[in-house]
This record gives sequence, structure tokens and C-alpha cells, in this order.
Amino acid sequence: MRRINRKLNIFIAVAVILVTYSGSGGSTLFAKELKLAHFMPPMHHLHKNMFVPLAKDLSAATNGNLTIKIFPSGALGKGPVQQYKRALQGVADIVFVIQAYTASIFPKTMIAGKAGLGKTGEEVTRRLWKVYHQHLADEYTKTKLLAIWGIYPAALMSRKKPIRTLADIKGMKIRISSAADIAQIKAWGAVGIMMPVTKTYNALQNGVIDGIQIAPVALYRPWNFNEPADYVTQGINGPSSIMSVMMHKKSWDGLSKSEQSILDKLMGKDASIKIARSWGKDDEKALKAAADGKGIKLISLSPAEAAPFNKLTDKANKEELAKLDKKGIAATKIFNAMLN
Repeated sequence: MRRINRKLNIFIAVAVILVTYSGSGGSTLFAKELKLAHFMPPMHHLHKNMFVPLAKDLSAATNGNLTIKIFPSGALGKGPVQQYKRALQGVADIVFVIQAYTASIFPKTMIAGKAGLGKTGEEVTRRLWKVYHQHLADEYTKTKLLAIWGIYPAALMSRKKPIRTLADIKGMKIRISSAADIAQIKAWGAVGIMMPVTKTYNALQNGVIDGIQIAPVALYRPWNFNEPADYVTQGINGPSSIMSVMMHKKSWDGLSKSEQSILDKLMGKDASIKIARSWGKDDEKALKAAADGKGIKLISLSPAEAAPFNKLTDKANKEELAKLDKKGIAATKIFNAMLN
């Protein structure tokens, strides 16, 4: 009888502990930790202004029962090229992805990065979300999309030779972020070379390329392209890189409905617009620093000076959209829906 009572007392004690720790008191006895992987250094805007706040807010919203451990600087796999693959394979639960490195998987999404769809990352992002559910969502059935946005449209950074006219850029080798941007560069008479951002500094410094088409924020930390570049040209309609945060499908399915709802509220359209806006402020600061002569000379083209570039860009866009139309992708329709 004493043995039965002793076992009963132990059972009750364990039950009390379980109820206590699983209640609203904020215990982490049953906490789940999600791994978030990206390739930028901890000083990067996304790390400080998106990923760290997400981890903090998710822990607070779940009373510590669902947390995120961030692995920056390629700790779970080097470089940006394989990030989407890491999301598919579950190398990490949450992964930062740049669509351009797997552009063939996201042909409709890449349309949102076309030059001329916005003067800021926020404007591009709002246009993207306007068509996302109707036209783009079916490209994300293999992962759970948490956020997607466009960054500040690209400027032109060049080594030795300033770019003011089409004659200036003719024959130059320009690093681009996406194969989708080749047509624009080719229309200008230059050669587009797709290259990961992590390899671009040395390529420009060593003369492998003559210039870079990239968002202005890359002039300074952490990429510091103002060092190998001598000039930066703004005022031309530039493409926007489309970026996203995805979750491994099984990791998402393994969350409770409540946890999924919390993550959806923390991310989605609002978080996408917020990061595009905040990151864009860094681009504007970079252009201001360049205007002040901080390590580089800024060339600001007037609308009239930029018009020859933009005219050729618009023509190249229409031709590329028409090619996609013939492949069965309603590219022109999607582009016009975003533009209008």
C-alpha cells in the first residue's frame, strides 16, 4: 500500500510540474529552437533589423516556447548561391534567400525586379505584394514563404571610368545581380556578368570587371565597394533584387497552429514593407555620403540625361517579357498589373 501511495505521489508531483511548466508562466521546458541561416556578417542591416528582432519577438509572443538561433556569416553553408537548396533540404529551419541565384525556379517573381517598377525598395515591394497571391504564390509551394521584398533599385559603380552616357558604358564589363538583368546591360552596349556579391570586391579591384550594378548601400559596410570603385552613377532606372525569408516545409508543418499564426503575424506583407523601407534609408544615406565625397565621386543624371538609358531599358523589358509570354508565363500581364 505504501508503495502504491509513493508511486501515486510521484505521479502527482510530475503532473504538477508538467502543468506548471506548460502553462502561461513562460517556461521553456518544451521549447523548440529554430535555426535561421544567412550569409551576411552580424553588422548587416538584415541581421540587426530583421532577424534579431524576429527572434526576440517570436520568443516573447510564445512565452519562450518557440525561439530562433541565428547562424550568420554562412555558418551553416557558405555563400548565397545554395540558400534556396538549404531551405528545401532543411539545413536550417528558416533561410534568407536571394531569388536571382535560382532565377529559373522563380521566373514570375523575377519580373518584380525589372527596372522601372519603382524608385525605392518600398515601392517595388508594394507592387510585388499587389500581385503575389494571384500570380506568384504558386512558385512557393515547396517551402513556407515568410517574407518577400525588393531592395532599393541599383546604381552603377565604376572603376576608373565615369558613366554619364551610353558611349561611356559601351563595351564595359558590368557585374549584375541576376541573369534577368543581362538584357538591360546588353541594350546599353555593355556586357553583363552575374557574380555573387561576396566575390565582387576583388573582381572590381583586380580589373576582372569594370563596374557593378547594385544598390547604393553596397558602397559602404559591409561590402565597401567605394574602395575599388571611383564613381557611382544614379538617376537611371535600375533593377531591384528580390529577396525573401523562407521556412523548410517540414519545420513549418511541425509547428502548432498557434505558433504558425504568430509567425504569420510577425512576418508577411507588413514585415516585408518594413524591411524594404528601413533598408532603403541606408541606401539614401549611402548616396548622401557619396555626394559628400566619402571615398567616391557621385554622378547624378538628370531625367534628360537618363532618358537614353531608360528608353533602351524599356525596350529590353518588353522583349524579355514577350519571350516569357511565349513560354506560357503571363509575364506582360504580371508586369502591367504591378506597374498599374
